[in-house]
Amino acid sequence: MPQSEMKGVDRQTMEALDRRATDEFGIPDLILMENAGVRAADLILEQFSSLERVAIFCGKGKNGGDGFVVARHLFLSGKKVSVFLVGDEPPTDPSSGTNWTILQKIGCPLFRAPSDDELERALQKERPFALAVDALLGIGLKGDVREPLRSAIRRVNRLKLPVVSLDIPSGLCADTGRVLGVAVKADWTVTFGLPKQGLFLGEGPRLAGRVVVKPIGLPP
Repeated sequence: MPQSEMKGVDRQTMEALDRRATDEFGIPDLILMENAGVRAADLILEQFSSLERVAIFCGKGKNGGDGFVVARHLFLSGKKVSVFLVGDEPPTDPSSGTNWTILQKIGCPLFRAPSDDELERALQKERPFALAVDALLGIGLKGDVREPLRSAIRRVNRLKLPVVSLDIPSGLCADTGRVLGVAVKADWTVTFGLPKQGLFLGEGPRLAGRVVVKPIGLPP
């Protein structure tokens, strides 16, 4: 479907559909996360096949978990992947935690970045990169972005790399397209299940880049 003809759903509707998939149909959240990450990784491998070094920026929630799955599949495909977990806490979502543990066990380079200074040191160690993946914040964000994620988003934008955002550019309101303090400017947004209406409202069209909708196994 052409991007101009897409119609999005709001955050509340999408979250309700995710809950129904788990509660009513028995589809574990871990499977939905795996499906999302695989779809995004496949798109990256198709569109950026010649790029070798990838920086993946993750938050501690489910969006970060999608990023961990992307990292695993890119790493196992032979790409040089570095994962930067922003914040001073480990993944708080159980499915995200499972995927973080898998990355540790397969030897993917992982960096904890509780502050902007530590993120910069880790980036300097791993540079140069050819692509950035934004998995910092998903559709659940309601208020303005807080530190250290605020600085991490600004740093992603300053890298001057092609950026692929997962589900929605971090910092963009999924309902209104309003920038919640600061937001990633993506070249591609891989959105999962159904497009989010904020991608087409307000600042959404400017920040989302090319929007691609990928199914993740939600029942019709």
